[in-house]
Amino acid sequence: MSVVSTARSSAALPRSILILTLAMGVLLTARGMAVPFLIIYFGQIRGFGESVAGAGIMINAISGVFFTLVLAGLIDRIGTRPMLIATMVGVGVATMTFPLVDSVPLFFVAMAVYGVAAQLFWPAADGLATSFITLPQAARMFALLRVSNAVGIGAGGLIGGLLISGGGADEYRLMYILSAIGCVAAAVIVVLFIKPPVKAPEQDSSFADFAQPEGWKAVIADRRFIASQLIVFILVAGYMQLQVAMPPYLRAEAGLGESFIGALLAFKTVLLVIFQMPVAGRIANWQRGITLSIAGLIWIVAYALIGMSPWLFVLPILAICVFVIGEMLFMPTSAVVVVDLAPERLRGRYLAVNSVAWGTGWGVSSFIAGVLLSTSIPWIIWPATMVMMAAGALGGWLYDRTAPDRYGGVVPAMPVGGETYTYRQSQEIEEFDLRHPTEYDPATASDDD
Repeated sequence: MSVVSTARSSAALPRSILILTLAMGVLLTARGMAVPFLIIYFGQIRGFGESVAGAGIMINAISGVFFTLVLAGLIDRIGTRPMLIATMVGVGVATMTFPLVDSVPLFFVAMAVYGVAAQLFWPAADGLATSFITLPQAARMFALLRVSNAVGIGAGGLIGGLLISGGGADEYRLMYILSAIGCVAAAVIVVLFIKPPVKAPEQDSSFADFAQPEGWKAVIADRRFIASQLIVFILVAGYMQLQVAMPPYLRAEAGLGESFIGALLAFKTVLLVIFQMPVAGRIANWQRGITLSIAGLIWIVAYALIGMSPWLFVLPILAICVFVIGEMLFMPTSAVVVVDLAPERLRGRYLAVNSVAWGTGWGVSSFIAGVLLSTSIPWIIWPATMVMMAAGALGGWLYDRTAPDRYGGVVPAMPVGGETYTYRQSQEIEEFDLRHPTEYDPATASDDD
């Protein structure tokens, strides 16, 4: 049997995935208008200070993580599609409150509400996406969704930068209102054009048994998965500094305006749109830990260049070119590693933990950025981030050095029908899944040779 020929039918992604990609692109464009400028708006424009702004974003992350774990059972009860719609609307409503914030306590409340909706969005979106695909399509699907993420952040940063180029509070208020409208528009796309999965959640759902405590015990006991998410957490905490620390640093220390910063993020998006899908195909069979390690090492170089940006105008542009190489390695790999390790019946919980890793990484990066940027030596944020990236790179290397006892809930290879099939082949052969090896019969499988 030809592995290549049997994989052909799994190459195309369903229409629902393409529409979901569009909806996520709209939402993330709206969020991309708001997120990169939070510390500038609340810390510098509103005058709360960078440390207070960073603490508020940390509260955002903590509340999101807490309620993701507490409310995760709702995804099981009401389904991934309704939860996705609710979180999109919730992000929009929370964003609409930003122009109304006039005190530090109210800022903290707004950040907490925003964190809940934004954090629950990710497991709902990824869970809905996985319900439409087969395992061999996972790498391609996650690469596409991460391209949508990058396009949204980049386009949103460009649009937001242009909207607030005047630098006043009124321009920021208009930007946040338009951001909120975009979030609601994304929910409308899901409502109108994405039908619920054919199979009911209780029959075959990525989030089946989500709320059962026994399931959570199984996830926590999965040491290899927990190790992978600790690595993801460390790398996310560094990755997010491009959005969190770079804009206020370049504005205050390098004298660069918001429109230039937005253009930088848009330039990064262009590079991702051109190269992410081909790169994702190239690295699909790379070792996951080594791929994450390489991304971390590349980001060390990028952040060194950003740190030196006040001395040479071209360095931020060069830094973006370097950074995007690491991002193209990190984004699909950090998502596929979850599908690699998660048994289907527990995939929702695994995705929720992955969402927690991203949320806490975002919060930690924001807190660190707020504290260090408010010191007399704000450039210290970049050496600190580089040390963090070195730790993540070491973790990725150790992850692959430690021989896995299984991938995707099974041993790395298994004999079926007189032949031994590896985990990699289970990804490439649509009819065969190592999680359910008895359902595959090589004698009756299609062969295009």
